Amino acid sequence: MAAVVPANAGPALDLQGLAAVVDLLAQAGALDALLSKRATDSRDKRLHIGYSEAAERLNIPELWLRERISTLPHRKFGKFVQFTEDDLHAISDMHFVNPGAKTKKDDESELMTLQPSKRSRKRS
Repeated sequence: MAAVVPANAGPALDLQGLAAVVDLLAQAGALDALLSKRATDSRDKRLHIGYSEAAERLNIPELWLRERISTLPHRKFGKFVQFTEDDLHAISDMHFVNPGAKTKKDDESELMTLQPSKRSRKRS
């Protein structure tokens, strides 16, 4: 049974108790299990994921992915379409919108509106 510790015992007894708990965990092998688990390992270790999980991770409808698959980065194994982490990042980057920025396409379209037509009129 555990001994009752006086309330004014101080931090020295608290450290001894902690050391005893750590020692018991180490003897049971539970300490290694506790230390080896990381919070960042909560994700699946699969290399490729399918439509449903990719759509869920991108927070978009699965049908949207299926309809536009010919224009999106992906992997194909026979008839099976799969996505990697890099594919998901690339899809996200393809649809980045910066409302205040001017793109090269905007500059080209402005020039196109200023050019005269190439059609000639027939004179009567």
